[in-house]
Amino acid sequence: MAGPNQLLSLIKLLDDESDVVREEVMRGFTTFGPSLADEIKRQHLSLTDAQRRLLQPLLDASGREWLRQVWQSWFTIESDKKRLETALAILADFLSSRIHPLTLEAALDQLAQRFTSQGAQVNAIELASFLFYQQGLKGAPPDDYYNPQNSNLIYVIEQKRGIPISLTCLYILVGHRVGLAIEGCNFPGHFLAIAPVRQRRVLVDCFNGGRLIQEKDLARIKADITIEDILRLQCQSAVIIARILRNLRHAYQQAGKDQDAQLMSELLLPLQEEIGSSLE
Repeated sequence: MAGPNQLLSLIKLLDDESDVVREEVMRGFTTFGPSLADEIKRQHLSLTDAQRRLLQPLLDASGREWLRQVWQSWFTIESDKKRLETALAILADFLSSRIHPLTLEAALDQLAQRFTSQGAQVNAIELASFLFYQQGLKGAPPDDYYNPQNSNLIYVIEQKRGIPISLTCLYILVGHRVGLAIEGCNFPGHFLAIAPVRQRRVLVDCFNGGRLIQEKDLARIKADITIEDILRLQCQSAVIIARILRNLRHAYQQAGKDQDAQLMSELLLPLQEEIGSSLE
């Protein structure tokens, strides 16, 4: 059985020319089970792109087992923003194969510190300008829209691309760090943010540069809907996470990753009691 001290040696032998050696190496990796990624991260080991490709099937399998074990740990957290962040951090770890050196908490802290250090007024408009103009966060292009990594907030921060719900979650969680009560808006087809501006609530489209949604914009969406109608769609963390899981399931189905798509369906099941018909 391979032990932690042998991990670096196993990694170096991943692309050995001998088929026999490679088979033995892979058997050695399987002995780590779901702790494989933890051990790689604990030892601060770096993988080349080639090594990562060879090891990815094992990382994927151990990651799915790990995700099943830890998923419901966020259910009992009382603070809704903390619940949201914890669930998104778990998904970011899973989507990063649990070997990314940066945590979601640290990445969000860094963004919040950059925002406050520039001396701007702490309000929802300035934060939107900071994230979606100064930091360059924007909507993913059509040819990459269904990339599962667009639901990984660490990836979104680093690549500066995301889908409406992931960009909105960044706005919510960075806002929470600086004292802004920004919420999610479960608008069908295009997730929005609800932000406090001058003692009123406004809709912010994080996918399109953080612009404010006006009544005149709604005519292009649906003739008989108003801003007040949409504001009633404010939602809590469970609804947001359920929508992200559905997005991931669809993305994995598009990519032909059936095991991951099935896993997203499994993770949705325990949310049904909490949010009921909102899952549909």
